[in-house]
Amino acid sequence: MSFADVSILAIILAVVANMVIGALWYSPLLFATIWVKALGKKKEDMNPEGAKIGYSLTTLGGVFTAVVLSLFIHLLDIVTILDGALIGFLVGLVAAFRELSPTFFESRKYTLFFISAGYHIVSLTIMGIIIAAFA
Repeated sequence: MSFADVSILAIILAVVANMVIGALWYSPLLFATIWVKALGKKKEDMNPEGAKIGYSLTTLGGVFTAVVLSLFIHLLDIVTILDGALIGFLVGLVAAFRELSPTFFESRKYTLFFISAGYHIVSLTIMGIIIAAFA
């Protein structure tokens, strides 16, 4: 197993899927209103300049996550998209549970935990499917 086994096309598609899911997840179509309210803010309080940095960091994080997920899938010799979905889901659960500590210690609202955890689980499951399809 090496980085040469990683499909660049799979990484690109997984990162794009991650971005699309995130854009929908935190849009008015899904959870934006609840998310902004749980942050204790109003839509007008959200800084559009901060969004540019956020999208950049999300893209960078998506690339890193897709590469690592691809390495896991190759190391485990995953050969079906259902197995890829399972690995993505399990990694998503790990990411989701990592949200518990800051939720508790920073006294965040549990609504924020569930929105963020759900995003991680759904996004990583879809990323696992895409990557496994190219494995």
